[in-house]
Amino acid sequence: MRRQRFHPRTLARAPELATLAALDKLLFLSARVLAAEHPTLLHDDPLGRRNEPPTLREGRRLLRSITPLRVALARYRRAALDALAPAPPDEELPF
Repeated sequence: MRRQRFHPRTLARAPELATLAALDKLLFLSARVLAAEHPTLLHDDPLGRRNEPPTLREGRRLLRSITPLRVALARYRRAALDALAPAPPDEELPF
C-alpha cells in the first residue's frame, strides 16, 4: 500500500480524492481484519466450502471484491491527477 499525500490545492480542485484515499485504506484494513478473523480465507479448499458458515462464505465474497475496487480507485486517482496536470506549452507539442 502506497502512502498518499495530497497538497491542499489538489484537494481543493478534486476533493473526492480525500474520500477515495480513506476508502482505499479502509478496504486494505478490512481485508486484513477478515483474514485475521477467518484464516481459512487464505486457503482455497473447495471441498471445505460446503460446510462453511455464512460469515466465512460472505467474507470470501468480500475479499474477492476488495482487490478490483482498489484497482478502480487507483485508476480514478491517476485519471483525476492527470486531469489536474497543466497542459504542456505549445512549443512542446510534437506538431
